[in-house]
Amino acid sequence: MEWSSSAKPRSECVELPHRPRPESNKRKRGMQLRRHQQELVDICDAVLQGRSLTDIICAVTPGGGKSLLPQILASRLIPSIADALCWVVPRRVLQDQGARGFQDPSHRMMLGHRLEAMVSTNQEYPTRGCAAYVTTYQALAADVKKINAKEFRRKRYLLVLDEPHHMEADGMWHHAIQPLYDQATLRVLMSGTFERGDRMRMAFMPYASSHQLDDIDWENTVSRAVIRYSLADAIREHACIDLTVHYANCQATWLDAQGVEHHVESLAEAGKKTSEALLTALKTEAALELLHTGVKAWQEHRAIHPRSKLLVVAANIEQAQKYTAWLQERGVPAKIATSDDTTSAYRTIKAFKRQGASAVDCLITVAMAYEGLDVPAITHLICLTHIRTKPWIEQVVHRATRMDPLAGPYEEQRAYIYAPDDRPFRECMGYILAQRQVDLRSSSRDGTQDGAGHDGSGMERTELRMEPLSSGVLGMRQQGLWANISGPTPVEDPQETPKERLDRLRLQIEKHVRAHEQSRRLKHGTVNSAVYRHFKKSRTSMTEAELDKVLRWVGKAFPL
Repeated sequence: MEWSSSAKPRSECVELPHRPRPESNKRKRGMQLRRHQQELVDICDAVLQGRSLTDIICAVTPGGGKSLLPQILASRLIPSIADALCWVVPRRVLQDQGARGFQDPSHRMMLGHRLEAMVSTNQEYPTRGCAAYVTTYQALAADVKKINAKEFRRKRYLLVLDEPHHMEADGMWHHAIQPLYDQATLRVLMSGTFERGDRMRMAFMPYASSHQLDDIDWENTVSRAVIRYSLADAIREHACIDLTVHYANCQATWLDAQGVEHHVESLAEAGKKTSEALLTALKTEAALELLHTGVKAWQEHRAIHPRSKLLVVAANIEQAQKYTAWLQERGVPAKIATSDDTTSAYRTIKAFKRQGASAVDCLITVAMAYEGLDVPAITHLICLTHIRTKPWIEQVVHRATRMDPLAGPYEEQRAYIYAPDDRPFRECMGYILAQRQVDLRSSSRDGTQDGAGHDGSGMERTELRMEPLSSGVLGMRQQGLWANISGPTPVEDPQETPKERLDRLRLQIEKHVRAHEQSRRLKHGTVNSAVYRHFKKSRTSMTEAELDKVLRWVGKAFPL
C-alpha cells in the first residue's frame, strides 16, 4: 500500500470589505445550501430587515454541515449588524478546522465571501484584521485578565457557541462565558447532540419546565429563532451516507476483586455482566481480532477507493498506544492522536485530513474523535471504546457518515462500523436508525442511562474492581443500518482458510442459537449456557471437528 499527501499553504489573514451580492447569484447559491443553512440565510435577511432577534439555536445532526453556519452569519451580518464574530469550540484542533473552513474555496463560492477567521487564545485584539476569531471554552475559562470581555465591549460581536453541552449550567465555563454572552449582539448555540451525558442542564439553553432536566424549549419566540435539521433531513439531502455495522460477539473471562473467576460465553447476551465482559474484551485478544478484521476490510476497500481513511477509537491512551504499536508491527502505518499530547496530536490530525504522500490514513485516537473531527474521507471506523452514552456514540459513528464530494457518486459511498456486539451499543445504533425515519420535532428521548459528562465513568469504576484474563471473537454479524436487512447465511467455500472455516461454523452456531431463542421466546443466553454445560469448553478454543459436533448437537437439541 502507498500513502501520499499534498499540503495546502495558508494564506495571509486579510479582511476584505463586505459587499452586497446580486440577487440572481444569491438564488443560485441558495439552491446549493442545505435546508438548515438556507433557513439561517433567511433569518439573517430578516434581521437585516429589522427583526429584533437575540438568540438562534441550531440543532443539526452530526455530519449535516453545521460548520458552515458561522460563515453564513459573518458573510451576511458583518458589518451591518456586528463588527466581528467569535466562534467558541470544545478543543484546539477544532480552532484550526474552523479557521480553515473560512478559506475553503467551495464555501467561499457558495456564500460569495472572502472573509477569514483568526485562531486566537486570549490575545489582545484577537481578530487581527479578520472578520472572526476562533477560541476554545478552556481558553475562555483561563482568561483571568478578561481580555475577551474587553474585546466584546470594544466591538459589536456575534457569539457562536459550538457544542454548548460542554457547559454545565452554573458551572465554571458558564461563568467564564457569561460576560461575553451578555455583551454579544447576537448569540448562536449550535450542536449535533443537545444533551449532556450526566443529564445536567446546559448553560444558556431554554427549558420548558423547571422539573424535567431534558425538557428543552424548541419553540420560536419573538427574540429566539430555532433551526432543526435531523438525520432524516441529512439523508434526504445526501449530506450523510449509508452505513453498515459489523458486530463482533465475544466470550470473556476475568477475575473480580475477590479473585473469583467469571466467564461469559456471549457478550451479546452477557446481561448484568456486560460491563465486565466488554472491558475484558477491549483489553485482551478480542479487541485485536476485531482490529485485524476491520483493518483488513479497510485495506481491501482502499485498494479500490484510494481516498479511504480508517479511524480507530480506543478506550484510553494506554490501549491506543497498544493498538498503534500492534498495527505498525504488521506494516500498517498507523499514527496516534490523544489528548495528552496536544501538539503532536494537532499535527497528526492535520495530516489525517490531507491526501497524498505525507498524509495519515489510519488514525488511532481516544476522546479527540468525540466531536468535530470533519474528515469526509473516513469510510471505516473501529470502535474499541467502553463508553456507551448515546450522545458519544452518535457523535463518533457520524465521523464516518459524511458525504465525500471527491469520492464518487453518493449512491456508491458507504460507511463501515466495527464494534463489539454488546446490548448498550446496539441500543445506541437503534436510536440512530430511528432518527432516519423520525423528525426530531416529534421524536422522544430514549431511556439509555448516560454516564457523567459522556466519559463512561461507571465503566471506569468497574475496571478497578476486575482483572481481565482472556477473550475471543465468536463471530461477526452485520447490519445494514438504513436497509436494516441481515446478510445471507455464509456457505462453505472450497477456498476458505482454516480460520475462515472456524469463523463460519461459530457464526452458524450463533445464528441457530439466536433463532431458537427468539422463536421460543427464551431468555437471552439460555441456549449458550446449555451448550457450555454440555461441552465444558469455549467455542473460541474448539477445533473444527468439535465445532461441527456442536452445530449438529444444537440442531437436534434446539430445533427451529
